[in-house]
This record gives sequence, C-alpha cells and structure tokens, in this order.
Amino acid sequence: MARTLAHPALRTSRGAGLFRRTFEAMLGSRERQARHALQPHLLALDDGALEALGYSRKMLEREGVRSLNL
Repeated sequence: MARTLAHPALRTSRGAGLFRRTFEAMLGSRERQARHALQPHLLALDDGALEALGYSRKMLEREGVRSLNL
C-alpha cells in the first residue's frame, strides 16, 4: 500500500510509533478531503485562470476519477 504525504519531513520509518502512524493517517485523510472539496471550485474556473494557478483541466478531471477509487 503506497502512502504519500505533502511534506517529506513528515515521512517516518516503518517502525514509527502508534501515535505517529495515527497522526500520519489523519493528515493524509484531511489532505484528501481538502482536495476533494476544492476540485469543483477549481473546475468552475476558465482554462486561463487554471493555468495561472498551475493546474490543467485534464489533470483535475483525472484526479477526480482517482478520488472516486478509494
């Protein structure tokens, strides 16, 4: 099972303690929740605004499909 975190400093070794693993799981869940909530608002923008923010419509739509495959 692959696990990603936004900040590399938050990655820990496999032997991390219970509280650290719980924190990492909670942080990952909140990141996914935030991305899921933000996506419809980003998709409402025009392509020029998305490009200025560093996104593309194709990438956002692809990520939306991925978020449904929990």
